[in-house]
This record gives sequence, C-alpha cells and structure tokens, in this order.
Amino acid sequence: MADPISAGLLMVLETVLERVLVGLFDVVHKGARNKRRRRELTRPGPLVERVSSELARGELSTVEQHEWQAAVDAVRESIEASLPLRDDEALRVMLTPESLRAHVASRSQRIRRAAGLSDHATAVYDAVLLRVCVAVVELVWSQPEYARRLAVEMFRMSRVTVDAVARLADQRQLALTASHRDFEDRYAEQVAHSLGGLELFGVSRGRAPRRHSFDTSYVSLAVARVGDTDELTGAGLPVSAAPADTTRVLIRGGAGAGKTTFLRWLAMNALGETRTSGNEWLGLVPFFVPLRQYSSLPKPEELISPTAAMIEEEKPSGWVTARLKEGRALVLVDGVDELVSERRAEARLWLEQLVNAYPQARYAVTTRPAAVPEDWLEDVGFETFDLLPLSDKGVRDFVEAWHTAARDEPGLTRDARVWLTECETRLVGTLAKRPDLRRLASSPLLAGLLCALHQDRNMHLPRDRRSLYEAALDLLLVRWDEDRGLALPSFSKEEQLVLLQRFAYSLVRNRELMVPREEAVHRLGNAMRGLRSHEIDPDDAMQRLLERAGLLREVSNERVQFVHRTFRDYLAAKEVVDAGDLNLLVDRAHLDEWHDVVVMAVAHARPRERARVLMDLLAGNDDTRKDERGRDKLRLLALACLEQADVIEPETARAQVTQAAAALIPPTSFSHADALSEAGSFVVDLLPGPEAAEEAAYIVRTLANIGGEGAWERIAEFVAVDHAMVIDELLRAWRNTPDAEKYARTVLAKVDFGDRRVDVRGWHRIQFILHLEKLRYVRCIGNINPLDPLGAMPSLHRLELWQNEVMRDLSPLALSRSLKELHLSRCRPLGRIDLSPVKDLDELHLHFSRVDLESLAGGSVRRLQIRDSATDGGLAAVPELPALRELAVDHRPPYPLAGLERWPTVTTLEVFGVPAADDARALPALEHLVVHQPESPARLEELRQRLPGVTVTT
Repeated sequence: MADPISAGLLMVLETVLERVLVGLFDVVHKGARNKRRRRELTRPGPLVERVSSELARGELSTVEQHEWQAAVDAVRESIEASLPLRDDEALRVMLTPESLRAHVASRSQRIRRAAGLSDHATAVYDAVLLRVCVAVVELVWSQPEYARRLAVEMFRMSRVTVDAVARLADQRQLALTASHRDFEDRYAEQVAHSLGGLELFGVSRGRAPRRHSFDTSYVSLAVARVGDTDELTGAGLPVSAAPADTTRVLIRGGAGAGKTTFLRWLAMNALGETRTSGNEWLGLVPFFVPLRQYSSLPKPEELISPTAAMIEEEKPSGWVTARLKEGRALVLVDGVDELVSERRAEARLWLEQLVNAYPQARYAVTTRPAAVPEDWLEDVGFETFDLLPLSDKGVRDFVEAWHTAARDEPGLTRDARVWLTECETRLVGTLAKRPDLRRLASSPLLAGLLCALHQDRNMHLPRDRRSLYEAALDLLLVRWDEDRGLALPSFSKEEQLVLLQRFAYSLVRNRELMVPREEAVHRLGNAMRGLRSHEIDPDDAMQRLLERAGLLREVSNERVQFVHRTFRDYLAAKEVVDAGDLNLLVDRAHLDEWHDVVVMAVAHARPRERARVLMDLLAGNDDTRKDERGRDKLRLLALACLEQADVIEPETARAQVTQAAAALIPPTSFSHADALSEAGSFVVDLLPGPEAAEEAAYIVRTLANIGGEGAWERIAEFVAVDHAMVIDELLRAWRNTPDAEKYARTVLAKVDFGDRRVDVRGWHRIQFILHLEKLRYVRCIGNINPLDPLGAMPSLHRLELWQNEVMRDLSPLALSRSLKELHLSRCRPLGRIDLSPVKDLDELHLHFSRVDLESLAGGSVRRLQIRDSATDGGLAAVPELPALRELAVDHRPPYPLAGLERWPTVTTLEVFGVPAADDARALPALEHLVVHQPESPARLEELRQRLPGVTVTT
C-alpha cells in the first residue's frame, strides 16, 4: 500500500493550495502583477515532492482506505471553511504552521464533528492537517513578497507588545503609518531594481552585461574573524553569518574579492528577494551607501539617494530617521578604501556619529585591508572580518555557476550548451592540476576572467596576472566583436588601449574612481593626441567606449567609471610605463591606492626599467626615508613586484630585493605576511619555525598563501603551538590545501584545541572532521546531513547546529561517547526533529528550532535552555524530566511560566524579566534565580524580599 500520509497530503494540496496562496497573494501584496511568481506559487509540485519524501511512516499506515478518504475530505473542507483570509488576519495567521492550524481548527469545528471520524481517522486528520499547514507556511515564507511583509508585521507586533508593557507615552511610534508603509513598498521596488542580480564577467557576449539571479549564480563567500579570540573561524564562516552574529561588522577584502556584491546580496536578503536559509535580515530596510559617489558624506535622510533618487521627492518627512530609530535600518557602507586617505578619518567620524545617534540600526562596512587598520571601528562596537580567498570547493562552485549562467544565455544551440559543459569539466580538471592557476582564481573577479578566457581560447589559459589581464582586454576590445560578426569600431585595439590607459592614469593621478561624463569627455579629448582617429569627436569616442569596450560604465548622475578598479589600475600602470613617469610612480608608491599600480607597472616595464623601479623602492621616497615602517612597506612592495618580473637587468637587482626581504623576516603582521607571500616559494626556506612564538601566526599565514609541498611540510611544524591565532591560521590553511582529508589527518589531528570553539561549514570539510582527534567544541552553520562524521569524533564534548533545514535524524550523535552538550538554533526542517537520541545528554539548548519536545520524555537531561514556539503560552509542552537541575527560559516578557511545578528537582532557574514570586515558589528545590534584563531595580529588589531563601542575580 502506498504511503497514506503522502497520498492524503497530495490530494489536499492539489485542490487547496492554489486557492490559499492566490487568495493570500492578493491580501498580502495588494494584487501584485507578477504572473511568473503566481505560477510558481500555484504549482506546488517540487514542494509536495519534498514534503512527501520526508513524511513519517508508522502505525498510521494500517488505517483503512475509507477512513483515510474521510479524513482527507474533512481536511479539505476544513481549510476551505477557513478561507478567505481577511486583510487584518492574513499576516497573523501565516506567521507559523501552528498559527495557521489554530486558525483552521477555530473555523472548522462543525465540519469535524459532522465527519464523525473514528479514532484512527482523527489521527490521520491531525497528521495531514499539520503537514499541510507546514507546507503552506513554508512556501509562503519562501516567497519574497510574503516573507518581507510577514517580517515587518512580526516586527510591528513585537514593538507593540514591548511598548505596551513599558507603558510608553508616545503611542504614535507603535506602528508604521500608512504613508510610511506605502513608501517602503515603493522604496523596496527601487532598491530591487537598482541592486538586484549580479554580473558574471564574460557570460554575456555583449557590452551591457546581463544580471543573473543571486539564487542561482551567487557563490557564498567565507569570512574569518580578525583578532585574538577563542572563537576559531579560520576554516571559514559563511559571510552571511558575520552580520548575523553582531549588528556592526567591518568586512575587509582585496581587489575583486566580492565586497560590493556581498552588500548587494545582503540588501536583496533584507527585501526577501533571495531564498536564503536562516535569513536574519528579512524585513529590514537596506540603505546602500557607495562612498565613492559622495563629495560630502550623506545625512540620514539622504541615504536613499544612490538607489532611489527618482522617488526621493515622494519620501515622507523623517522616513529614513524613523527606520534608523526603530532598528529596522540595514546601513551598507561600501568602499572606505575608495576614499582618498585624507577623507577616511572623516568617514570614520561620520560612522561614529551615525552609530551613536542610531545604535539600534545594523551596519556593514567594506574596505580593502590596507586602507584601514583592523581595529579602525573597534571603539564603536564593530567586529572585523576578513573575506577569505575562494577555497577549492568555492572555485568549483563558481565555475559551475558561471557555466550554468552561460548555458542559460538566450539563442544558444544544443551543441553550444554541450560544449560549455565540456569546458566546465575541463576547467575544473585543469585548476586541480595547476596550482598556479588555482591561486589566480582566488577571487570571484579573477575566477570569472579565467572562465571567460578558458572558453574563448579553446580551453587554454594564461599563466600569470599580467597575461590574464592582457588576454581579457584582447577579448573585450576585439575578439568578441569579431566572433559575433560585428563591424569593428573606428578605433583599432591599440588606439582603444591608449585612450583607456590615459583616462585610467588621469583617474589614478587625481585619486579618483569616477568623474562626471563632461569631465571624462574632456580628458578623452586630451588623450586623443597622436591617434590616427584623432578627428573623431570626443563625445562620440566616449559613447563608443561605453557601448563597445566593456571596461567603462556610466552610473547615476552621468558619472563614468571603470567596471572594476582592478582594470583601472592595470591600464594606468601601462600608461605610467609608456609615459616614462617612473619617478612619479616611486613618489606615490607609499600610498595604498597605488600598490597595484606599482606591481603592474613593473610587470609592464622593460628589464632595465624594472631594475630601476626596484632599486628606487628599496631606497625609499621622500615620504618614507625618515619613517622606518614606511621604508619596510616599500621593501615589501618591491618583493611583491618580483613575482611579476621574469626578466630583470641587471640580475643583481633581484638579489638585492631578496636580501632586503630577508631582513623583514619573520613577518610581524598579517598585512606583512600577505605582502611577503607574494614573493613566491623562495621565502619558504627563509622563514623560522615555531620557536618564533610571537610571529608564529603570521608565518603560518605566509606559508599557506605561498602553498606547495614545501610550504605544507613547514606548516606541520606549528601544530604544537598553543595560541588561538596560530590555531586559527592552521584552520585557515585547511581551506587552501589541495587535499583536505590528508591535511586533517596529518596536521589538524595533532592540534590541541582546548575549549576553543571551531566554526565549520560545508560537507567538504565536515566529512573529514572526525580526524580532528582533540577537538571538543564545534559549531556547524548551514545544511549538514547526515551527522555521522560528528558522531564519530573521538573528543567532541559540545556541538552547536545552526540554520540547518535538512537535518532531522540525530541518531548518529547517540553513538558519541564524549558528547555532553547539544545546541540547536534555527534548525527548521519540514517535520519535527526527534530528540530521543539525545535526551540523555547533560545539556540541551533549543532555540527557534522545529523539534518534537515530547520525544524528550523520560530523558536524563540536567540542563535545558529553550525558546520554542510550542512554549509560547507556557511550559506545558515540555515533558517531565526527572533529572533536570537547571532550566533557562529564553522567551521575552510578558511570558507565562505555567507548568514549573512539574520539575521539582530544578535548583537553578534563568528567565528574562522579573517573574512573579509565586511562579518561582513552584520549584521547591530552587536555590538560584538568574534574571536577565530586569524591568527595573525596584522590581528585582522586591522579588528578593519575597524569596528570602533564593539567591537572585542578574
């Protein structure tokens, strides 16, 4: 007999889901005209398949068919009777599966009585109704329009509750006004249009790159926390976890690392325009602030200008300020490094003032690492994270996403799609065999370049950065038009390069990233000297470059910039060499915005010019001759240039740079380590071992960046260093190793992690975590299933599972002899997680997870910490636990503590807000009461007086 629950669910969903969702579509989103999303909502096939595959089988499978049919008919009639939803109840009803089930139950009592269901049929009715409610709410929350409006309503409801309890006088602040809500919808549409989607270099063979869906094309990046901490994130946190852990983050990343794309993705998450698991920002209002576009830093009400300038005049007075005050603003500040160094102090003061004025808002700021120190915003509560280079799996994921997008391009033949699939397979294989190319693909920008060139050059690739950029420029300026049979532009490739070089150099020299179009045209006119096509009107020339070259773009307010700063710096470096401005190059070399220009200039220069630049860098410029740290910076820059210089004349210049570098070993900072590693493998033998204890973390970073067999052997020398920063760097190196299992087995297996927490994501590393023999404390973020590798860890004591939507089976953890403590946070698969395999652990933490609390019955849990929708109205859903000694209830007041008397063994109780003394007296063995966030000292003192035998603390 087929699974009856699945069959019943299919029958109900096929007939009911369309009416439920289309009706809700009109209620929640005011009849939006998105026909594609309507179709998506009302064709629940994939969802039904997923739900059906996960449904439980058991004693209900013996129910007679006629009883099944009666129960299914009753469910269908019950849901029909609960429709349509009124405007004022739709959002509330769809908050959770439980709220939807309660709504259906309240409207269908008569139907259920009339059905005359047997006990067996009643069990079927309850099972099918619950699963239908789970499926419907799951689908509703996956849709951007619903999810965002639901999140806003939840926020409003929570503010109403908190404000009512606190008896705030100004009730006008309890909810958004109608005009504010209407403008918020308008603003969200503008932001989605401005920031939605991402561009993948080389996918679209036209000059207006097509935007691709974040859901299908965005490869999630990884970050590591900066600083000395016992939270070891070197193996890589999802970049989305950084702003989830703290409300203020500074994200540092190199050129092309994906900083701006990440902020755009974060904005789309806030608007509900992506389907991201565990979306912490849903319902927030994003304000994207690209600093490069501001001549003076914006006031709060001006934050909408970059993305919604066309509707700025419609904005209700004080709308932005209201969002900042209430804590729903997500301020995304992009490109601190794109300000000239003198303006960065101004930007820091502006951020400090903004945070102090609106501390409840959330902030994410991006910069290149060299632009500001890691503690630049520490005083105002910012946590600093580094964007990590793409791991081997990250590169494979990017290559897959790029080729998937390429295959989706309109007009491709079947043979072309098959050839693209072959390109993808070959490129993945090539990158696995060539570490030099793998290192080039360390950022999304460079990985995209490699994908495009691999396809264009019939699966052959350049070997270094300079060759990579040269091939990319040839592809952009000539090859694509030739391949597409288009008439070539009036300018030759050489003329286009000269124009672009001279324009780029003018930007670098004037420390600019963009200029008004009028100024850009003026500079282009000056740059046309000596060109065969000099008679062409400069405005026409600019238009042709914007349309055909693929390197320039026109942004808001008719301002022109390069599509990426990396291309600007590469072309400016070529012009520096062609113009003979090597003296100016050295004079500006100490400025971090000139770093890449100097390196690429050495790559472009002739052998004798290279030697001259290198010697001048070693000697220092006027700004560094009296500054030893500044001189060291130039020496490291000279060292980085060596990697781009195969031929130097005289060769003695190379030896002098190498000798100067030896004096800078060991590295004394991570930026120093990153610069040192650019010199290549010869540095490996110059680095000291673990006896250099203070510099050990920087040495490991240098070795990991260099890579190669010799570097990995040296890294293994540091496994005994008991320092958090060193251990974190050993974990970070795990991302770069070509053989993750071997590294785990031979290096990390010997590391004593102590009680430090290690954050790990992704099955590609979790599957080898059992080799980490001395690891006691792990946090896994994201979808991990099955849990067998975790259950096999020999020393695992504490495990945290966060944002896991596919895991339901905890039984592998029952095999662990060492596990004592389990945390489940936002683990919400379809169906409920059976807790019986872990009910005898010492400690359980259950937060916002879909769990079966009844399965804990009879367990020997000694400490339980809980915040669960099933306990919103009290603790009755939690079964009796005879060994329970500590109970922590993390619900926020007002909250009923009914049911405490069922745990007479509890000696410690933790709550939020001051509880009623009578509630606490229900625990006869209570010795210690911990009150978090008490409403007032007076109420707390009164509680102490009424509980004289209990120690009350905060």
